[in-house]
Amino acid sequence: MRDNIMRFFYLGPLAALLAIVLAFSLSSPHLASAAPLAAPWSGQTTDWANVRTGTNTSASITAVYAPGTTVTVYATLSGQVVWNGISDWDRISTLNSAPLYIYGGLVARANNPGNGGGSITPSARGKVIVVSLSHQWLYAYENGQQLFNSAVMTGRPGLATPTGMFHVFAKLSPTTFISPWPYGSSYWYPPTHINYALEFLAGGFFLHDSWWHTVYGPGTNRWHYDPTYGWQNGSHGCVAMPLKAAAWLYNWAPIGTTVQIRA
Repeated sequence: MRDNIMRFFYLGPLAALLAIVLAFSLSSPHLASAAPLAAPWSGQTTDWANVRTGTNTSASITAVYAPGTTVTVYATLSGQVVWNGISDWDRISTLNSAPLYIYGGLVARANNPGNGGGSITPSARGKVIVVSLSHQWLYAYENGQQLFNSAVMTGRPGLATPTGMFHVFAKLSPTTFISPWPYGSSYWYPPTHINYALEFLAGGFFLHDSWWHTVYGPGTNRWHYDPTYGWQNGSHGCVAMPLKAAAWLYNWAPIGTTVQIRA
């Protein structure tokens, strides 16, 4: 009986201690893996971003950051894949404070983080489409490496293509574009067949092919001459491109792909 009492005396506190350790581990599943980076880096959010207490969309939201919010990343963990195959979650709180994370697909590294800002480079994670309005050119990046580029045509004066950070949220192939402007408007166009369309902004802003144009690139977003179809203007706000370019982009870019439209 004395042996049993002594066994209980020692095992009881040990079991309680193990239970406490286990409970703490379960409540902090990423604590052990939150290794500090060689050096924290500065970036900016590319869209509206939820700040969460864990590395999944079930974790509590403590704040919502607007596009372009500057953040410091102290560690990067693997967590839930939300879109585009990206499993990274960036810890934006110091390692000796309560953990706060933003999904890695929504944070882009600044070119020169040491001086408090800088322009944003294509994300080193996942797929990114960059459109330059000044050059009338599109670039496709994957994990920071350029894979594809093409001349494009963007919005004409009065219907400029909006700048900013967006994400592909719909893909249509084929589809028919219907003019939102009434017949008689200078902007009206007849129902138009489209082979490949990727919508990046609500209201009908697409990356798409345009069989009625044969000229793309610098100067095509305003009044210009097409050797096949005569005098033409830029698009109605979309990013138009040759059929082969649109087909490549459609097959390469999944829902969620970041689209950066730059001046």
